[in-house]
Amino acid sequence: MFDVISIGSATVDIFVQSKNFVLKKDKSFPSGQSLSLDFSSKSEISQFLISSGGGATNSAVAFSRLGLSSVPLSLIGSDLLSIYIKADLEKEHIPTSFLATSSREKTDFSVILVASNGGRSILTNRGSTHLLSRHLPWKKIKKTNWFYLTSLEGDLDLLEKIIGFAKENHIKIALNPGSREISQRQKLLPLLSHLDFLLLNQQEAEDLISFDYDQSSFFPTLQKLAIPLVALSRGRHGAHLLSPNQNLFSPALKSQVVDETGAGDAFGSTLVAALIRQLSPQEALLWALKNSSAVVSRFGAKTGLLTLSQITKIK
Repeated sequence: MFDVISIGSATVDIFVQSKNFVLKKDKSFPSGQSLSLDFSSKSEISQFLISSGGGATNSAVAFSRLGLSSVPLSLIGSDLLSIYIKADLEKEHIPTSFLATSSREKTDFSVILVASNGGRSILTNRGSTHLLSRHLPWKKIKKTNWFYLTSLEGDLDLLEKIIGFAKENHIKIALNPGSREISQRQKLLPLLSHLDFLLLNQQEAEDLISFDYDQSSFFPTLQKLAIPLVALSRGRHGAHLLSPNQNLFSPALKSQVVDETGAGDAFGSTLVAALIRQLSPQEALLWALKNSSAVVSRFGAKTGLLTLSQITKIK
């Protein structure tokens, strides 16, 4: 019996930082900034890290460090990278028995270029296959209290099937959708009323409901989704936790930002962990901000994740 099963991606993440990375304003890019190196140069790496990544493994480690039993359910290849993912999870005492293997595909990986201000650009290599219904051990995953769903690479048919299965077996559902799910908003929106918890960042929320954050209809529209709790993460600008009749806000906690990678995974999984531990919404929001603040203060998506004793001691 698990407290939470984390369903989504499992990757190998390679973090690289160099003093020669140049971060500058550049209107030719949507973000208004670019991260670059001198062409044909040979630059020294000032800091690097290789670890397991992806929404399923990041959240599973967060749950585990907070004293909950968790397991990731993902699709990986049968190559050296898959061996690394399993070894990395086993160091955290997390079972790998729900990692499905494809003999035809290579394990997904990302190269994450970290700028001096903690921002990053990510190069991702994804295979042609993704998690399918046949990869899920349906009989075994009945034995859990929560599903924590991250991106299913746009497969809303699988998402609908998982939601139906969870409802039949009285399993609570948390969803942190990716851009591929949100791009199908007309098909996604009817599914959201069956959730217990939804996590979005500001851009995702704006794309989902077609209102900007500063418009008066923004929060009422999110609350009309009829989800018990909706978390809205705004990075360095804090976060909201919404119920149908309440809007809690907390500013981000002060910390030196080293690497922003993994902040969203830490925020969402910690909120769910706090709810499982029956904390109030206000306390759950504070826990989530504590853990995401700790994550961005360290290099890598998992390095700074707090343990239960650590998070309870932070005022």
